[in-house]
Amino acid sequence: MNERTITDFQNVSNRLAGKMFWEYHPSDKNQYRTVRMHLNVFANKVVPQFSNFIVGTPPEGMKQLPPMLLGSLMRFQNSQGSTFF
Repeated sequence: MNERTITDFQNVSNRLAGKMFWEYHPSDKNQYRTVRMHLNVFANKVVPQFSNFIVGTPPEGMKQLPPMLLGSLMRFQNSQGSTFF
């Protein structure tokens, strides 16, 4: 049986697991929320975790969420029938 490590998964997922991004509210540019990329070991994929929208400016140094990233994460399906661990 082949076992994979966290490093293997990080390489496959472009090192997204654990990264934080921000995005503006669609109708109010004075609000933003953070999006954390979480490694779901049971689903064997990276899933986004969203905070609530808050009024303010995004933190310096944190990158804006790439527009196509969420769509690509939602389309990603595990091709293996087993869990990650």
